[in-house]
Amino acid sequence: MSYSREDYFAEGLGESLEEHGVVATSEQIKAIARDVVLFAENIGQAFYSPEDPGSREADSLRKKLEKEREKVVCRVCQGTGNTVSHGPHHSAYSSCWKCNGAGRHAP
Repeated sequence: MSYSREDYFAEGLGESLEEHGVVATSEQIKAIARDVVLFAENIGQAFYSPEDPGSREADSLRKKLEKEREKVVCRVCQGTGNTVSHGPHHSAYSSCWKCNGAGRHAP
């Protein structure tokens, strides 16, 4: 048998009642413990507790990292982010049109 929440609360309630001089049978303590388990499970409905912003931020960062890891090196600029156009008497440098100057892009 495992140690359930009901057993946990029954043990705590029994000790608390005894400490404060309240007399209750083991059946009464178990019944109260069942009620306390329900109260504890539904506490979020009675009292608002906002979601931890850290978990949302961590999920967002995981998604960004996954997208970044999926990127491949740009073949147009060979990962430099720049393209060079050679003319007869001059050269022109510009950002790569494929990767927008990042050197990597989504496949």
